[in-house]
Amino acid sequence: MEDHGAMMVPAAEAGMAHSPSFNRSYSNPASRLAYERPWLIVLAVLAVFAFYVFSGNYSFTQPLSLNQTSPFAETSAAAFSAETGALTSSGVVSSASATLSSEPATVQQTAASGAASPSLEAAARRWAAAGIVLVTEGQAWDEISLANVDAALALLPPGVLAGLGNPELGALHILVNTEGRSLSGSRPYGGAANYFSTNDGINELVLYPAQRVTTVLHELGHAYNLRNTPAGHYAQVLVDSEMESFLAATSWRIVTPRAVVATALDHTQMVFEYKGTFTWPEVSNFDPLEDYANAFAMYFADPDALRAASPERYGWMAENLPK
Repeated sequence: MEDHGAMMVPAAEAGMAHSPSFNRSYSNPASRLAYERPWLIVLAVLAVFAFYVFSGNYSFTQPLSLNQTSPFAETSAAAFSAETGALTSSGVVSSASATLSSEPATVQQTAASGAASPSLEAAARRWAAAGIVLVTEGQAWDEISLANVDAALALLPPGVLAGLGNPELGALHILVNTEGRSLSGSRPYGGAANYFSTNDGINELVLYPAQRVTTVLHELGHAYNLRNTPAGHYAQVLVDSEMESFLAATSWRIVTPRAVVATALDHTQMVFEYKGTFTWPEVSNFDPLEDYANAFAMYFADPDALRAASPERYGWMAENLPK
């Protein structure tokens, strides 16, 4: 039985196994609440965790072993705030995303039904003309997912759309599911996650349902950034001349020898040095590739906010991204 109150134990009962009855007339001193009722702390932590999970603000991921190639995942799916379009402690979001994210999700297509809704089919046909495949079979598209993916893609100019993913690997495939599954069925993070991957020799962008426009843009930023990088060889983008220009503009330096970087697979095994003054309020990994993806997303979602927060990042994006 739980000890529901601070009760005095008679001297005659000292040392006895004691389960006092519940009595609402007794109350614990404030100083006892935290450490004598640990279940309160557990409940509070679980409540916060549940809020982030069910609001789409958290992605389950598991660390990869050092010999396993890592796809680019935004493990903190809520890197942008749904409350404002300006830079805040949680980041940036477009107004469209803030509106759509508050709407209830109605499932349009699931693995069980096996049939896509008319609106999903129409969007799939429209983006297929631009070389982008919205995968419908076995996925969990809902109204919010479709609207926000559609909105994110619509923010990109034709030149950027044409550069999403490595062209040698075919079209960019966009999947939406709760398990973090690629087309092959693999789950590189062991569970739900937002990520871009070329591990299977295919350009794949995998999303958890109902992600915000800016989260979709972040992953699209990885797809664009890695367009010249061989399948599964993510570290090699660091020696690409365009990325080297971004590194110089934003005060990043690669400490790992260039010869090592040029043959490496996973950028997370590289050592970086950052001497800039601007840092993102929230990002899954503190490295230049996540920096690039965040700047890419903010440039298209709210360019004025990026210009105010980081003129060097805005200037680089304005100069180097196709119009």
